[in-house]
Amino acid sequence: MKKRILLSLMSFFVVTSMWATMASYYQMKVTASANGKTGETATLTLNLENKNAVTTWQCLVTLPEGVTYKEGTFAIVDGRYPEGYNANVVATVNGDGTVTFFCEGKGEEGIALTGTAGAVATFDVEVASTVAPDDYAVVVNNSDVTEVNGTTYHWKTANEYVWTIEQGATVVKGDVNDDTEVNLADYQTVLGLMARDADVSENPSADVNGDGFINLADAQTILGLMAAQ
Repeated sequence: MKKRILLSLMSFFVVTSMWATMASYYQMKVTASANGKTGETATLTLNLENKNAVTTWQCLVTLPEGVTYKEGTFAIVDGRYPEGYNANVVATVNGDGTVTFFCEGKGEEGIALTGTAGAVATFDVEVASTVAPDDYAVVVNNSDVTEVNGTTYHWKTANEYVWTIEQGATVVKGDVNDDTEVNLADYQTVLGLMARDADVSENPSADVNGDGFINLADAQTILGLMAAQ
């Protein structure tokens, strides 16, 4: 009986030690080079620490409430992947708002992401204007890596990055000239842009009604906003 207990304990410690080692071998984390701002877009970075060479990686990112992934803004970090790796990265937004990132090397057999630590991807997020300025957790868990020999390791352990979100610039509808007020100067600015048949890209704020054009409807909207003050 004592022998069986001893063997069970030894097995437990061996398994525990093995997974502790794997956890230290492979880590997925999110970082940011700057604080986020309410009502604005921000860029977050995915980082992978891998002791051995891997061909694929995957992780699940949970963003703070009010922060959403902007589909199509994903970018691979230059210099992190070996020549010929041809990283094929997919970001899938799940029903609960989490984002699953998956990267697979499409190069020749044997080409892998060598053992080191650093950024493997960047992605943009939109911070809603309703988010209260504070410190928020960006969590990475359910990570997978596949080594060149085909062995896949999975761990649910979460890595949490504390990201500070600050108050962004306050946008006042109808404030075309950015003086924080809606007045006759904004009306005149819109008329001037209309006279030149200006594109919305020249002054996005002038498209007051959000129809994609700078026209009489925007000027009339400004007059309405002025009257309501």
